[in-house]
Amino acid sequence: MKKQFIFLNLVLITLFISCKNKEEAKPVEEVKANTFDVIVDLKIEKDDELILFYKDPSIAYFDAKNTVYNGVKGKPESQQIIFSVPEGILPNDIRFDISSNKEQNPITINSITLSFEGRVFKIAQKDILKYFTPNDFIKFDDSTGTATFFKKGEEYDPYFLTKEIIYPQIEMVRGVKM
Repeated sequence: MKKQFIFLNLVLITLFISCKNKEEAKPVEEVKANTFDVIVDLKIEKDDELILFYKDPSIAYFDAKNTVYNGVKGKPESQQIIFSVPEGILPNDIRFDISSNKEQNPITINSITLSFEGRVFKIAQKDILKYFTPNDFIKFDDSTGTATFFKKGEEYDPYFLTKEIIYPQIEMVRGVKM
């Protein structure tokens, strides 16, 4: 009987210590990288994949290696899509591929925001054409912020390139002294 009592006490003490240790263990929060972000507030009705191409001073042209893909679920209301450039890379130029879905409805862009380490530059809907140029697959109405897409035969590649006027703003967000 004494052996059973000791065994039972050992089991209870082990359980008590085990449970106490579990309560004290706190989940480790994942530290989010401090990334250069491009936040696009838009209304997109059909699922799509949007792509942000970026260059830094060491890259001469946009290529598939320097991209951030973002699969988007279509919704009837506006949503924010965040493109985070990999940590340690500070782009000096971007290209925004606004649709990969050949059946996409017109998309309304409400704003585009560049952000890094608390420095922010927000481009309002009315100023999008001041900072970006749509390619030949897009007709953009700056009064409504609506991008309508066109196919050229089987080709479909709607994107916006930056204009030179945005470069000082990108440098300011990057924290580069001019």
